[in-house]
Amino acid sequence: MKQSPQTHVHFPGLNGLRFFAALAVAVSHVELLKQYLGYPNSYDRPAMYELGRLSVTFFFVLSGFLISYLLLAEKALTGTISLRTFYLRRVLRIWPLYYLLVILSFFVLPRIEALQIPRLSGAIAEGLTQTLPLFALFLPQLALSLRDPVPFAEPAWSIGVEEQFYLLWPLAIKRFKRFGAVIAVTIVATVGARHAALALATAHRADAEALRWWNVAISYLYFTRMECMAIGGLAAWMVFKQKLGLLRFLGNRFVQVTVYALTAFLLVTPAGKPIFDYGWYAVCFAIIIVNVATNRRSLIRLSHPVFDFLGNISFSMYMFHEIAIRIVIATLGVGSNLVLYAGSMLLTIALASASYLWFEKPFLRMKRRFAVIDSSAGAVEASPREASALRTASRSRP
Repeated sequence: MKQSPQTHVHFPGLNGLRFFAALAVAVSHVELLKQYLGYPNSYDRPAMYELGRLSVTFFFVLSGFLISYLLLAEKALTGTISLRTFYLRRVLRIWPLYYLLVILSFFVLPRIEALQIPRLSGAIAEGLTQTLPLFALFLPQLALSLRDPVPFAEPAWSIGVEEQFYLLWPLAIKRFKRFGAVIAVTIVATVGARHAALALATAHRADAEALRWWNVAISYLYFTRMECMAIGGLAAWMVFKQKLGLLRFLGNRFVQVTVYALTAFLLVTPAGKPIFDYGWYAVCFAIIIVNVATNRRSLIRLSHPVFDFLGNISFSMYMFHEIAIRIVIATLGVGSNLVLYAGSMLLTIALASASYLWFEKPFLRMKRRFAVIDSSAGAVEASPREASALRTASRSRP
């Protein structure tokens, strides 16, 4: 049954953050593709190696923030959460592009000689019966833990993590009244499982076969950063519940400058990069998101139609950037880094724009039909009446 949106929520500036995060992943993967192809590269430098991983962590925090806010708003307005419409919205947003990339990466691109990756492209058929079902079931991070990466489908690991989060998160918010407890349990369980697996692997390091499987578990839990999405959810809760004291503190100019400086240092310094836990980075990203989205005195302002469009295509940018980079390397070579980077970014944006306009949009129009809270980039911000209704509803529920 068609369901019309009951209110509008749009956080200005977040689309710009999405775009820059996707761009950072693409920059990191230029060096990764050069490494795969045997060219001199900088991918093993910690600053470059972690740039893509930290950008994906930012996406996790942003997803946790947006999804949690929309679920809290829906529960406040309607008294419940419609799991059916939530899952339909996620299917229409994620599945078409995800499965398109999987089909291309497993069955089309390996047949194009100019786009092959040495060793990895030839190994796809060998591991097909193991990896393809895992990708089909949105467990690509498990596939990546068991076998070598599938060229061009490698970025899908984070989409699998998000889909697993989306499967459980609305159930938890619908079922339990204390949102803070849900966040705390998620963080403790995720981080605890990761460190427990590491401790058990260390205890069994003399048993080669057991150690191999414990390493798979550690790798899977490393990729599965549910705590980062829960931290984004905590930021959404603060905004939704109008925790004005905390928000004023986080929006203080000194705090903003400190967080931006710390984040920049963490991104570019070769020392101190995480090899296991990304929680503290997620806290920095959550503070940035809250300020850009809600603080009228934010030091960074990204609310502009150009950023709205670039943010809309950021999902396609993330999914297709490795294909674009490989095409540029095949056609222009790697003689000039300036040409390689410029060509790769421009082709990534071009492919993403085409995907968004001609492939994704029909699904997005269907998705909007099932929205209880309209959060599309073109939506107006909540009217004073709607914002007041949301705040009143939020205060009336635990």
